[in-house]
Amino acid sequence: MTIFATDRLWDEVVVLEGDLQVLRVQSTRDALLCLKNHWPIEDGPAGLMARNVCEQGLASDDDPGFARRAFIEAAKEAGFRVNSWTAA
Repeated sequence: MTIFATDRLWDEVVVLEGDLQVLRVQSTRDALLCLKNHWPIEDGPAGLMARNVCEQGLASDDDPGFARRAFIEAAKEAGFRVNSWTAA
């Protein structure tokens, strides 16, 4: 897998566990792809916010931590178990 600077890498990987899947997310681009392609709910407020924050983060110099925190909130809303050294 090739990683580009535009992927906006996170300081820490987030691993999500669902009933049928495990997702390893390490960047804002990963998060946006998960939200678009592997998300169990489409219209949750935290999920919609995370999509917007990720899209904005990829188009700007925003701190990737903003996208990471929004993604974790969306994951909790969607019922994933969030595994990470830090909560957000």
